[in-house]
Amino acid sequence: MPTDWRAVLAGAGAALAYLALLALAPGFDAVRLAGVPLVLATGLVAGAAAGLAADRGPGPGAWHGLLAGSLGGAAFAVTLVYVFSANEPYGVFHGLNYVVATSAADFPVVATHGRAVVAGIAGTGWTLIAALGIYAGHAAPRREGGSLIEE
Repeated sequence: MPTDWRAVLAGAGAALAYLALLALAPGFDAVRLAGVPLVLATGLVAGAAAGLAADRGPGPGAWHGLLAGSLGGAAFAVTLVYVFSANEPYGVFHGLNYVVATSAADFPVVATHGRAVVAGIAGTGWTLIAALGIYAGHAAPRREGGSLIEE
């Protein structure tokens, strides 16, 4: 199956726009654990955009969703590591940083191996975002019609 790089870039662009919204929109810095599903939805956004742009059915949609979700996951991981290492208060990432920092008393591994924990969180998030990209890319082209409201 040939890869439609236009669809992959459309999905990755949608993921970057969504991550920028989470990072820069006012009010998201107060979100704590609820930020986890918000960030993971990056994969859904990337996969759906790539699957719809590819427009070749569920199989190719899943492939394009994987590629776009992987790029979105990479952007998430880089942003997370930057925000945690620089301690910059950027949107939802600041809330996640707050949760990890305050959990250091409850989980000594966070205090003693902070960089490894952040790398593990970034890698896990990357993987989950890519997996959600597969799901959304597979499901998006199967939707018939353009209306969200069933009649």
